[in-house]
Amino acid sequence: MGIGLSSNIQIKLKSGGKMDKGYKLASQLLTLLDTEPRWFTFAEVEKSLGVSDKTIRKMVEEISKQLPPDITIEVSRGKGAFLRRDGRGKTISEVVSSMLRQTTFYRLMNLLFTTDGRFSVEELAGEMFMSVSSLKKLIVQLNNNDLKPYKLHITYSIPKIKGNELNIRYFYWKLYCDAYDFTGWPFANINFAYINQLITNIENEKNIVYFINSKRKLSFLLAIVVDRVTRGRCVEVDEIRYAWEKGMFYLPVRALAKSLEDELSIEFPKSEIFFMQSRVSLSQYHYYEGSEMTPLKEVEVYKDKEDYPMGNLLFTILAKVYPNMDMEERFILEVYDFMDKLLMDNAIPEWMMISKSNLSTYVQMECQQIYQELQDCMKTWNEAYPLALYNEFHLTKLTLIVRSSLRYKRKKAFLVIGEEFSIRHYIADLIKKEIGDQLIVNTSIMKGLTDEMVQQHHIDFVISNFPVALKTVPVVTISTIPSKRDLDNIRKELLL
Repeated sequence: MGIGLSSNIQIKLKSGGKMDKGYKLASQLLTLLDTEPRWFTFAEVEKSLGVSDKTIRKMVEEISKQLPPDITIEVSRGKGAFLRRDGRGKTISEVVSSMLRQTTFYRLMNLLFTTDGRFSVEELAGEMFMSVSSLKKLIVQLNNNDLKPYKLHITYSIPKIKGNELNIRYFYWKLYCDAYDFTGWPFANINFAYINQLITNIENEKNIVYFINSKRKLSFLLAIVVDRVTRGRCVEVDEIRYAWEKGMFYLPVRALAKSLEDELSIEFPKSEIFFMQSRVSLSQYHYYEGSEMTPLKEVEVYKDKEDYPMGNLLFTILAKVYPNMDMEERFILEVYDFMDKLLMDNAIPEWMMISKSNLSTYVQMECQQIYQELQDCMKTWNEAYPLALYNEFHLTKLTLIVRSSLRYKRKKAFLVIGEEFSIRHYIADLIKKEIGDQLIVNTSIMKGLTDEMVQQHHIDFVISNFPVALKTVPVVTISTIPSKRDLDNIRKELLL
């Protein structure tokens, strides 16, 4: 296997301690500046990146020379840094992916994957255009830092990636997906169109369609499986903890494996077929519009499965915490599906324990209360099923399912702000945008704010930035400019 690189990003990257520090800082800076179309002060950037004002200026100068024409970074001594990007041009994610492919870290890890121990340390140093001592130093640093979370390490005399086979696959799957997030294909000896067509065959057979990014990531993983099995590197999957042969994708994946065996003259052990089945099943898909498969029919499929009573218990627990949950067919199906995939993950525990969601940090911040409540819900559920393991990846998924199913009541709130009229309207508009159409915000000027007056105007609750004494309706106290916590408190009122 080999990779053909094509990029105009040539950022000067040092082959120091951890994964190339220059790349990490450059990607963090670009990502930060792209979050909002505004000037970021150097103090903000320093706090986020942990580097000095002088380093930031040098980074901006170096990065700016290499960016595509439709992306520029402006710097002002008094204002800070501002990223301008054409909305129809390249995204920052595309730029960052291209940058990753240029790093010493990526080039070394890719060589280790493609050569699989065929190079001595001297030969590998030559391929990397490094001295042997520099390469050995780099290997030590990677073993102590970037590879440790994956429980992997690189050997020295004949450099080779070592560790659990599932951890190796997961690491390279993440690496190649990040480096070729949108375009390109890193596997020279495996045809992308062929792999993609095999997945399309499954879509056609099951009347489903994979999300575009999920299908691309699935094709990367199947290519990695083919490469590793070809080299005699196979995985062990628990064949008892999950009823693989009763799964929806067992027969289609077995047919996919047979096609690969005939095309590439390899043989997949049963565990490898189950592993591919898990990846095919866990990738995000939906049924075609007009498909005969309805949510009600899908729910029926789960009634004879082990996860049916597990899902029912979770429904009971969730209903107590969220009495206004919209527990219709779609939500019920999502929970049964969540349980099915949890059991599947438990049959491949090594993969589960290192898998992460790129939404976990966001969900833990933006849906903090629900995330914490669901941690307690799952602890209660786990008392009945103590052998079932789960992690923050599953909590993130469950949080998104629950958050999207909360049924808000339509209510009318009176906004009392001790500021001028224009600020009152600005805050009302901000709250409406954040909360949605379920909330009607009244900004009328009343002669007095009494319980009688509130009832006359059919107000359900009051939002105020100063203390208000009312007995008949709740009062949500906010900052002059509402914080995320303030907005969450307003949302709570819509759930009551």
